[in-house]
Amino acid sequence: MGAFMDMPVDKCVSAAQGERSRFAWVRSKITRVVGAINFASATIVIATLVTMFLAILVNVGLRYLFGSGITWAYEIPSILFPWAVAGGLVMATAQGRNIAVDAIIKMLPERLRWMLAILISAFTCAISVGVVYYSVPIVKAAQYSHLAETGVAQIYGYSSLLYAFSMIALISLLNLTEYLLGQKMEVASPSESNFS
Repeated sequence: MGAFMDMPVDKCVSAAQGERSRFAWVRSKITRVVGAINFASATIVIATLVTMFLAILVNVGLRYLFGSGITWAYEIPSILFPWAVAGGLVMATAQGRNIAVDAIIKMLPERLRWMLAILISAFTCAISVGVVYYSVPIVKAAQYSHLAETGVAQIYGYSSLLYAFSMIALISLLNLTEYLLGQKMEVASPSESNFS
């Protein structure tokens, strides 16, 4: 701030614009990364739900037509459903649509909302990193547990936990970076996040 005080007004304005444009570049990169994470998670959700639906549909059809279905089709959801949930969690975080009670937050002045957003992002990042750290032994142990019909190791389902919380930690860290670069806290309209 002291460096700006010693500059002439026109140089001070151009320096401030340079700072803003540099931060705008960083913000655009953050937006792209979060968008890519959101797209990857949406792809996971769609692929897992379609696969589960088709497996169940084929199995039901076989049972009605031939009296017996595919026994391993019942094991598909135990691997894919955790991935559908993990993808949904990451999508909600990337889009800022997690469940929140924000009536009091919206009444706070902008500066306090900004400080609270920084604290929430840092806390969410720390909790998510903790979940990833403490779930690694559980995921490693799941490689020795296999499904009865297919013999597939349950590590494939459990690894969705690592994906979900590592992506949530990354998104929270990127949000924290944006807030520290001075992103303004705007009060969103209730219609933007309410789907009822």
